[in-house]
Amino acid sequence: GAGTERLGNLDYLVNIGTPQWERFSGSVFALFGRDENFYEWAPAFVWYVTVNGNWRPLDKIRVESQYQLQKFNRLEDKSVVGVRHIPRIKTEYQITRATFVRLVGQYDLQRTDSLRDETRTGFPILIRRGGTYTRAAATENNTLRVDWLFSWQPNPGTVFFAGYGSSHLQQLDVPSRRLSDLEPVESGFFVKLSYLFRM
Repeated sequence: GAGTERLGNLDYLVNIGTPQWERFSGSVFALFGRDENFYEWAPAFVWYVTVNGNWRPLDKIRVESQYQLQKFNRLEDKSVVGVRHIPRIKTEYQITRATFVRLVGQYDLQRTDSLRDETRTGFPILIRRGGTYTRAAATENNTLRVDWLFSWQPNPGTVFFAGYGSSHLQQLDVPSRRLSDLEPVESGFFVKLSYLFRM
């Protein structure tokens, strides 16, 4: 039979920001309350949080950081059914007026509990693949993404870009956060050069 047709929600919103100071600014956004647990189509206590920070220690250096949290707790026993953490940092260094370098790093950790029919039987949720059913078991995926860019623009019309990006993935049945367990899955290098000829 059908599960719970409607889920009642009650959410709260908090948004706080600092003034735009010369060297630092920041903000916090949080949405929390009773909302949908889409993993199991059941009510849950959820958190959506984003924290931003911008820091300029020197005129030539700029650091932008961000942290995102998504978390779902079951209402019955407060257990975590799903959580995601995403810290990200971007650093730019203006070497000269025409030259700068940028480095961006992001780590994405996603963890899901073994799913169950939370609103009715409490039995494990089964997923059909082909002709067989398998239990929706607990999973954890960790992804690290790193990108860097070199830019040189000596005058309008002359541009040189060089960049590199790589992604590393960790898929585990047993939780682990060792960076040495990350395996490369994607990488790429690019170069762009343009010059404007003036007649």
